Amino acid sequence: MVHHPAPGRRAWRVLAASGAAAALLAGAFTAGPAQAAQKLPALVKNPATYVDPIIGTSNAGNTYPGAVVPFGMLAWSPQTSTGNQVSTPAPGGYRYDATKIRGFSLTHLNGVGCSGANGDIPIMPYVGDVTSSPTSDTKDETYASTFSHANEKAEAGYYSVRLDSGTSASLTTTQRTGTGLFGFPAGKSASMLFRTSNSESGSTDATVKVDPKTQTVSGSVDAGNFCGPQSANNRTDGYTLYFTAHFDTEFASEGTWKDDTLTPGSTSTSGGTGYSSSGNPVAGKGSGAYVTFPAGTRQVQVKVAVSYVSKANAELNLKVENPKNQTFDKTRHQATKAWNTALKSVQIGGGTQDQRTTFYTALYHSMLEPTLTSDVDGRYLGGDRKVHRVTKYQDEQYGTFSGWDQYRGQVQLLALLDPDVASDYAQSLKNYADQRGGEWDRWLLENAKTSVMSGDPSAAALAGMYAFGARGFDVKGRSRRS
Repeated sequence: MVHHPAPGRRAWRVLAASGAAAALLAGAFTAGPAQAAQKLPALVKNPATYVDPIIGTSNAGNTYPGAVVPFGMLAWSPQTSTGNQVSTPAPGGYRYDATKIRGFSLTHLNGVGCSGANGDIPIMPYVGDVTSSPTSDTKDETYASTFSHANEKAEAGYYSVRLDSGTSASLTTTQRTGTGLFGFPAGKSASMLFRTSNSESGSTDATVKVDPKTQTVSGSVDAGNFCGPQSANNRTDGYTLYFTAHFDTEFASEGTWKDDTLTPGSTSTSGGTGYSSSGNPVAGKGSGAYVTFPAGTRQVQVKVAVSYVSKANAELNLKVENPKNQTFDKTRHQATKAWNTALKSVQIGGGTQDQRTTFYTALYHSMLEPTLTSDVDGRYLGGDRKVHRVTKYQDEQYGTFSGWDQYRGQVQLLALLDPDVASDYAQSLKNYADQRGGEWDRWLLENAKTSVMSGDPSAAALAGMYAFGARGFDVKGRSRRS
């Protein structure tokens, strides 16, 4: 049964800037009686147009430029490479000065300061025949491609790039799904690689299955290893992510690989990268699958969805949020609309183009986490790695709590601008604590305890959210039902 939010929830609060706040940005007012005669600057109507997701992708900003909606579970963004398949140039998967892209993965973290995680299920368009195991391409010499920023476009809810290989990718998303258009040059073989084991910080296991009859690829990855090289306690998986991918084009051939062995014609395989003693993924280990399209194929569309509960729930998420007849353009329009609605929670006027871009890009980044972790039916993976359902106190379950970073100001801003999401976030933290016997961890990766940093930020974060308007959660801790 599909979970339906309670009436009246998710109503974004519009906080129009006061004349004084607009004046600070515009620099157009001076103190005194003359203010009364001044005309207030017009407020920005489409704030999403001022978002530049490339900002923060250099100088250790560790942001990602890909397609995502506010607090989205699925964030479709490129994985860049500097020539080492088992080393991500920056947490979040993208560094501006990296010269290659080795895939477009379905989950990402924003702004983290250590080795990162997520980057799950990299999908890569490839020109030519697949003749060797992509896992054995440890230097990203064969199955990655160089690219130029001149051929790249990043907007709120949309990302596109043309690679030097001749392929291209255009990506957009809903909360739990995405639609991708992948282009190929004329006269060349057109293939797609699914590097199912190559999460940013590696994996303990991964599975993949190709079904030519239904033109689908599906599977899972057991991942985590947050801050693995820095934290020996985290050199294991913390969650299982399931995915499904539906193509609009039939397959001419398919195959799989495991470690250095390629098996043309195979439709299923499994195997993770494992972790070395230093906490990094093991070079040359891992599994995946490829599909090749008929001769003359110039573009394919693929619809993807994820779930932390099951493959069946990934299929359900896709069916509900991104049905078969929904076009790429419609999904992109919905993503832009979602960002305009969210960003209008603070409206500004005046200022320069650069000032408006700086402001709305910063606000955009504040709305990437926490990440949605419950499915359309209300089920989610708990802190005990069992499947639970959202409580009567919430609409959605959220994950990823960078407590050390968020308790100072981000959660208070969230509560001020959207007390409904903040209330669900507070309830989510309580649910995870209940599922771990009362322990409130200070840095959650999705649902998983990492013990990174020190202190007890959860208490300050919940108090801050409550003080700034998030009251719709089980404040007195009366219920442990989930």
